Amino acid sequence: MGAGEWVALRDLADRLGVAKTTTSNLVGALVDVGLVEHDATRGAYRLGLALLAYGKAVERRLDIAAALRPHLIALSAATRETVNLALPCPTDAIIVESLEGSRSLRVSSYSGTRASYHSTACGRALLAWHSEAFRRAIFALGPLPALTPRTVTDPAEIEAQLDEGRRRGWFTEFEQNETGSACVAAPVFGPDGGVLAAVSIAGPVARFDRQVTQRHAALLVERLRGIDPFVQSSVTATAPSRPAMPVVA
Repeated sequence: MGAGEWVALRDLADRLGVAKTTTSNLVGALVDVGLVEHDATRGAYRLGLALLAYGKAVERRLDIAAALRPHLIALSAATRETVNLALPCPTDAIIVESLEGSRSLRVSSYSGTRASYHSTACGRALLAWHSEAFRRAIFALGPLPALTPRTVTDPAEIEAQLDEGRRRGWFTEFEQNETGSACVAAPVFGPDGGVLAAVSIAGPVARFDRQVTQRHAALLVERLRGIDPFVQSSVTATAPSRPAMPVVA
């Protein structure tokens, strides 16, 4: 139905590879919530107008990427490392913007890829500011995958790392998502205190010693403070303020 045309039930069933009865039940549920329209006289279906509202919501999220792009460019120029912008999704994060570093040895661009909440710095920067109930739900999805020998998969240990990140205002990951790579990330807050996105600086782990990591973190936190005017302009002036960002120690 993505092409916008009416599609007969039998064609939907053929494309799905399931029985017409099952297809009818599935598409009927979409009709009930307005995501699909049904023409009973033709026995055909097409996408519903309710999707327009959802599309506009996604479009507003992508406006964030456009507004943050100058900050991403500045961070990439200052560090010469790969800079990523991640947005939260129900079970993980998605990298919607990635500027590859200019050094000869660098990590690749991750644009369009998924980022696990538990194993990436940007995922942790997003997860840390969600509710405890949300975090429990993520941990309850099943055994967290160990992507490398250093991946932390124990929920209690992850919570301790999230506590530390909330205290200092930024999050790290050293070879927990990909062998040989390291990352430091910080959240982008909305005026209601909710986290909108996360920005990370990534590079080879050999370059991310304690001093460099803290320098990148300080630069990241300071740069993200400059995003507030955009965030404030997107909501009403009466919205509550976000939590204060700790000073990098």
